[in-house]
Amino acid sequence: MSLKERLSADNLLDSLPVSRDLLTRLGVLGAQVSRKIAIDQVSVQDGTLSNLRVDKVTLGSASIGNLHVENTQASVDSAKAVLNQVRTIVELGFRLDWKIDLGWLGSWDGNEDMGSLDVPVDLGTITVPDLGNIDLQIPAIDIPGLVAQMKPIDQLNLGNLDLSGIRLDKLGLPSAGLSVSGMGIGELSLSSLSVPGANGEALRVNRAAPTEQLVLPGASLENISIPSVTMPAATSQAFNVDATASDKSLGVDLGILKVSIAVTPTVHLNVGSMTLSDAKLGATLGKVSLNDISLPVALEGISGGELGLNSISVNKLTF
Repeated sequence: MSLKERLSADNLLDSLPVSRDLLTRLGVLGAQVSRKIAIDQVSVQDGTLSNLRVDKVTLGSASIGNLHVENTQASVDSAKAVLNQVRTIVELGFRLDWKIDLGWLGSWDGNEDMGSLDVPVDLGTITVPDLGNIDLQIPAIDIPGLVAQMKPIDQLNLGNLDLSGIRLDKLGLPSAGLSVSGMGIGELSLSSLSVPGANGEALRVNRAAPTEQLVLPGASLENISIPSVTMPAATSQAFNVDATASDKSLGVDLGILKVSIAVTPTVHLNVGSMTLSDAKLGATLGKVSLNDISLPVALEGISGGELGLNSISVNKLTF
């Protein structure tokens, strides 16, 4: 017998110390293990899940693209203000204005900066016993690029959950866990399978989290009224205020020569701190809009009670 004939499949199988029938059965079983169960579609008409609970909802840092507030009206009533460590500098700026008029020969005019004179004054503490009623009208406020830390939500109880229109398409399951004792299965194809219903005692998912951040298009609130509240005391940091008054001038007219000296007073006020006490604050917001919100979300410890599914339909099962 030639070498080629000795290496043929039939001669190799005959040379093994096991029967050909056993090898054939092993081949069929190997094909069954590597085969997958393909389900074209599984649909459930409706169902219920009772006592759905989430142990913890973890919310990361929320990114808010823009905060827009429209038509803000705020009022401060019956407030007492104390300004501490008040220092002021009165700056007097001098300017010389002149004009020469020689009739038909021509005229000339101009001005010259004569510098300034600073007068420092230490005012100490200033008390304003009653600010009266202060009304503020703010047409619009835009605050871009906000980041907010969101606290997790613990023990979220959603109660009973109604399910409807559940469908799963193109489902593939490995068949390693499927076994039938004493019977071999070659190829099985089932076009349709219907089950009236199914029940389960409990549902448990340890953790579920989207791979991407949750993106919300935005939210808005309209006609928000904040009732008047009494604020015991509020203290500010140091701040500066500058105020410039209109020019005051003193002039001399000599006919062909006119000369005037203009004085521009500017007050530079420095306040170490301001304490506002016994104030009643109230506000009305026309519209508050939050735009482009995104945040990471993770659900931990999802559990449910009894699960009931009705009218289960399986289409085109192939094994």
